This record gives sequence, structure tokens and C-alpha cells, in this order.
Amino acid sequence: MKKGEPARMLDALTQKDVIFQFCRRIRKASFLNPNCLKICFSLIVMQVFLDSPLTTHAQSETPSASSMTESSLMETRSAFRDPSFLKKGSGLRWQGVFFGVGFRHLHLSLGNGTEVVSNQPDQNGIGFMIGLLQEEYAYEYERQVSIIDSGKTLSFEQHSGTRIESIQNTFSFSWYPRLMRDLHGQLGAGLQGSRTGFAGTDSSAGIRSETAIQLSGGAAYFATQNLMLHLRISRSWDLALIRSGNRPMLESSLIRSLFLNYYYPL
Repeated sequence: MKKGEPARMLDALTQKDVIFQFCRRIRKASFLNPNCLKICFSLIVMQVFLDSPLTTHAQSETPSASSMTESSLMETRSAFRDPSFLKKGSGLRWQGVFFGVGFRHLHLSLGNGTEVVSNQPDQNGIGFMIGLLQEEYAYEYERQVSIIDSGKTLSFEQHSGTRIESIQNTFSFSWYPRLMRDLHGQLGAGLQGSRTGFAGTDSSAGIRSETAIQLSGGAAYFATQNLMLHLRISRSWDLALIRSGNRPMLESSLIRSLFLNYYYPL
């Protein structure tokens, strides 16, 4: 055996092998004394119990590189889906209901060529509208109740009076393109049913029910999240194909309205 080989052999042996070799040497040396055997057995038991906890503790405390890599990849890949109102082309304020009242300037054209104009928004009735807004489109219902005092006696066929009363109900479809951040345009078309007559007429014969088509345009501005200011100009014309041969009492109307709407997001 060369010099240095015993040292390398001892390094390759574990502690249990050393104890086992030590016991063999004792047996060959005829040291079979019971006390020696008890001491050797105690050393072996202590060695086993001292080695096992250390090894288990080291395995539990030191995570493997593969487990760390898998956990980091799982954390990187996990993601949550964005809410629908944050997607492009869809917004929270374009999914809601709006309703409000409007103040108007009125221009009514009667079938006999008479023009009735009212530029007093606080004295010619009131307008009401409600709509369902989704994306850039809206389904709307508009009701205009107009009472105009002309200051002179007007006549239409066999009826006459100084005050004209008109109730217009319109169902329309509108497009609201975005112009700026909170400013939107408005273009719409709808079908209108109206009842027009002289206020204070005792007989229902003086009230005419007519059908018209309406076109509208304007702008809507969101002053706050729930306040929608809506400026609208609407023009309606009587449908000649639907009326029953007689002249319409309300041949056309031009209404400029400023609506104060409350917007409620769904």
C-alpha cells in the first residue's frame, strides 16, 4: 500500500463503517467483555439518532431548484380577466338608462299655413324623455306636451281659439358618436304620434290625431358621471300617406330642447 492511501480510504468510509470496523477489531482482540459491547451498542444508537434528524431538517428547509422554478412560473402565468367595461369599444357610461325633462323653443306649422312660435321655455309646457344607451346607440321615448298662447284668435276648419295644445309621442333610434372625452354628437330618426287641438274645446271633434316622421340632431355632454346635458333639435313632418284625406292640423314642427338627464349605469 502506498503512502497516503490509508488516509484516502478513511475519508471514503462513513461514520457507521468506522464504528463497524472498530467493533470487528475489538472482537478479534477478544475483548468480548459485556461492558465493552454495551458501550459499542450505545455509540451506534446515538450515532443513528443524531444523524437522522439533521438529514430530515436539511431536506425540509432547503427547497429544490425545480420546485422554485415551477412556483415562479405559476406566479408569472397567473392572470385575471379584465372587466367588460374596460375593454376597447365598451365603457361603463355606455351601458345605462337616462331620463329627464327639457325646456323648449317651439315652432308649429298648422295645415292652413298659420305659424305659431313660442320662445318662452317656462310657459309653453315641458318635454320628457327616457332612453336605453348601449355602446354608441340608444333607444329613446320622447314626450312633448306643448301649450302655446298665440295672443290672437286662430281658426282651423270649424274650430277656433287662442291657445293651441299639442301632445307628441315619439319612439326613435339615435346614434351618439364620440367627439371629445365627455362630448358626443347625436343623430336620430323616429316615428311620432300626435294629438293637436285648441285648448278649452269642449268637443273631442276639434282634436286631431296624426302620425309624423321625426329627424333629430344635437349633442350630449356628461357634466358629471350621472348628469347628462342634452341639446336636441328635432323636426317632424306629417305623413301624407297615413292621414285620412283631410289636411293635417299639425303639418310640421320644429322643437329646440335642452334636456337635463340623469344617467344611471347598469
